Amino acid sequence: MPGNEVQNRAVVEDYYRAMGEGDFAHVVRLHSPNLVCWMSGSSLVSGRFEGRDDLYAHMERHVLGPLVIGSESYVKGSRIVLVDDALVVGLLHGGLPARDGGRYDQYYLQIFRLENGLIAEIVELFDTVMVETVLMKNCLLRARTAPNRPFDLAGESVRSGSTLAEVKSLATDFAAALVTNDMVRMRAVANSDLCVKTIGTTPISGVSGGFDALAHALKGGVRDIRMVCSDSSGACLLMRSADGSYDQQYGLVLVVDAGRISEIIVFMDTVEAERALFNNPVLPAASKSIMPAFDISQAFVT
Repeated sequence: MPGNEVQNRAVVEDYYRAMGEGDFAHVVRLHSPNLVCWMSGSSLVSGRFEGRDDLYAHMERHVLGPLVIGSESYVKGSRIVLVDDALVVGLLHGGLPARDGGRYDQYYLQIFRLENGLIAEIVELFDTVMVETVLMKNCLLRARTAPNRPFDLAGESVRSGSTLAEVKSLATDFAAALVTNDMVRMRAVANSDLCVKTIGTTPISGVSGGFDALAHALKGGVRDIRMVCSDSSGACLLMRSADGSYDQQYGLVLVVDAGRISEIIVFMDTVEAERALFNNPVLPAASKSIMPAFDISQAFVT
């Protein structure tokens, strides 16, 4: 419903506060009992979940179960990046020690749709390699280490504001350039000091300048591209790969500064990126979802 931006932002801020304090009962209460949640990838914790209680029971077993709960706050940082009429886009950094050693250190892109002050639908994208290697006890054929400049939550400094109309026009132009793989058009709407932040530990992950990492991640082009959320600071795009051999789905956040895109935040299925782009599969095999498949084109469709 138009005009609910302040209330919806407050709900997500409360969600992040309760997560940070370990008040998971309150976190659950902030969700509609009829919650729909889309979890990225094809792992055991991926797919389309219906119902708040079923979702949290599944996550408690398969995500929190292998971790040392209560040893420290799960939330290491959060950032609300966009607020639209009914949607809020946030970034979350969470982590805990694993029971058998090592750490679960995860970053999330979370897109919340709210109804009547409750979270009714979520799209959540994250580092699926982290799920497989820490929670499912699988490994990559070739182990990865953190990039020299790892992904982080900090936003690039914005020097001048933009209007919502400017943001929508830039995001529309950028989306059209993605579909046609027109790098000249992409560069025309971006700052010369563009910052690209890509999730995970793949060879294209981390913080970089320019479009090289993004071009590599978007192998084969994209389809089903949608701008699902925008405000005067940026826009969020959802899309999937147009290459049939690359089963990839993406969430991109475009941050706008003075009429140009200054920051692009890229979330993707890192297990699929390792397999298809770098011939580096999960061994002995990636875990499999028991839920209906994650499908970014069906999210927020009423």
